[in-house]
Amino acid sequence: MKALLAAELLKLRSTRATVLLVLATQGLVVLTVATSVPGLLEENPSISLQDPDLLAIMVGNGFGAPLILMTLLGVLAFTQEFRYMTVTSTYLGEPRRSRVLIAKGLSLVIASAAITVATLAVCLPLSIVLIRKQAGELGVTPQLWQSVAAGFVAMAAYALIGVAIGALVTNQIAAIVGVLVYMTAIEQMVIPIWPEGGRWMLFAAASSFMESGALFGVELLSVTVGGLVLLAYTAATLVLAIVVTPRRDVM
Repeated sequence: MKALLAAELLKLRSTRATVLLVLATQGLVVLTVATSVPGLLEENPSISLQDPDLLAIMVGNGFGAPLILMTLLGVLAFTQEFRYMTVTSTYLGEPRRSRVLIAKGLSLVIASAAITVATLAVCLPLSIVLIRKQAGELGVTPQLWQSVAAGFVAMAAYALIGVAIGALVTNQIAAIVGVLVYMTAIEQMVIPIWPEGGRWMLFAAASSFMESGALFGVELLSVTVGGLVLLAYTAATLVLAIVVTPRRDVM
């Protein structure tokens, strides 16, 4: 397992697409924070500048793009094997396919921690500067630490979900397009249109878990319930991938 994990980490570090995706995502983090701080763009923002949890809400909002990134990296970890036909040699080196799946999942969890730190390094200072510029409240509250901790958990969960999707949908283009359409279009439309069901969707659950405030004006689940729903999505996709992967023909 150590050799498998080391190999997966090497693939992540040595792939140029990984670096480019991470850099692009950090740019989106800057854009997200800059457009979320009350008063910068909206004349009548839904969040008050005097909210003591404002900084925590900005941190939660900042994880929108990185969550998509982690899912895509998870998808790529498996679909690259099928695209470049290296999956056969991978399985010959380790015939127990579940171990390959676990190694890929662990490597993405480790990567998610590093990317979460990078996201916080961009999001927190920028949020502080912009909130101060608007003369807003800079409260270091328990919710801030909850949002930070939840960010690490949510990023790891999305990474595992991405790996599971990549194992289930081996066609790289189909998997990536499906993830992007679901996360950037379907969820964004369903949540505000159908809040009763939308709040149970993956992004809404993650948002409630990270306490990022109301989403599209929709009242989200509680932190505990949101965390449990996120865990349920992660467990369901992983179990399905573990069941399906050993039975699938790789050719």
